[in-house]
Amino acid sequence: MSKRFNMIATNRTRADILARLEPYWKMEAGNAIILPLLIAYMSGGQLSWISLVPMAAMALLLVIGALYWRGKVRQLKGGPQNWAGLLRTLARLQMPALGLTLAGCATAAAGWIVSDLAIGKPDRLVATGCAILAVLEYVNYYHRQLQHFDNKADFRRMLAGKGFRRSWMARDLAALRKPR
Repeated sequence: MSKRFNMIATNRTRADILARLEPYWKMEAGNAIILPLLIAYMSGGQLSWISLVPMAAMALLLVIGALYWRGKVRQLKGGPQNWAGLLRTLARLQMPALGLTLAGCATAAAGWIVSDLAIGKPDRLVATGCAILAVLEYVNYYHRQLQHFDNKADFRRMLAGKGFRRSWMARDLAALRKPR
C-alpha cells in the first residue's frame, strides 16, 4: 500500500509541477513577440538603435527562457528530446546573451548621456525599460531565481528573508558542466 501511495503522491507532485510549469514557456515565447510589438506600437514606431539593442537582448532572453521551460516540461513528461543538447545550446548562448544585455545597457545609458543619439525621451525610456528587463531575465535564468510570486513556497521563502536561490536553469547548467 505504501508503494502505491508513494507512486500516487509522486504522480500528483509531477502533475502539480507540470501544471505550474507548462504555461511558463508559452508565456515567455509570447512575451518575446508581444512585448517588442507592443512597445513599437505604443511608441508610434519612434525607436532608434538606442532602444533596439536592449529590446533585442530582452527578446533573446525571453526566447532562452521559453526554450528552457519547454525542454523542462518535455523532460518531466518523459517525452523524447535531447535535454543535454538543449542545455549545451543554452550554455553556448550565455555569453552572447550577456554581451547583448551589456550592450543594451550601454546604449540605454548613451541615450541619456548624449541626447542626440535618441529620437526623444520615449526612445530613452523604452531603452532603459528593455535594458532593465534584459538584466532581470539574464539574472533570473543564468544565476538567481528572481520570480517568487507564482509559488507559495517560493514566496514564503522570500518573505522570510532567505534570499534568492539558484535558478533552475543555473542548476541544470552546473550539472551539465560538472566533470563526470
